[in-house]
Amino acid sequence: MSERYLSVWVAGLVGALFSPPAAADSLRCGDRLASTGDSTYDVHSACGEPAAAVQRVEYRTMRIRVPAPCHDEHGCRRCDAEVARTIEVVLDDWTYDFGRNRFIEYLHFEDGRLMSVQEGSYGHKD
Repeated sequence: MSERYLSVWVAGLVGALFSPPAAADSLRCGDRLASTGDSTYDVHSACGEPAAAVQRVEYRTMRIRVPAPCHDEHGCRRCDAEVARTIEVVLDDWTYDFGRNRFIEYLHFEDGRLMSVQEGSYGHKD
């Protein structure tokens, strides 16, 4: 093997070992598929009970435009105003371990909807 090919092979191996978990937009559970946008109920029905589940609440402040009395702003007439609104978002993180022959799957939900699926290392269950 030439020195050039060896260095490319070593670089690829190092990249694979130290790369972050892969992201996907779905999870296959037997003959069923759980996809981003699915509810926690749909995912639970397709995949069963997760090995671990954590729920927390996060507060997010958003800036939105609302109707307001009209006023002149830099030569333009505006009839709205920007206000900050704080909303509560329920976050759920589920972990599925399907065994040593499959990767661990990390699912992230926001307000009961599947937002992302991350693939981890190989599972641990027998």
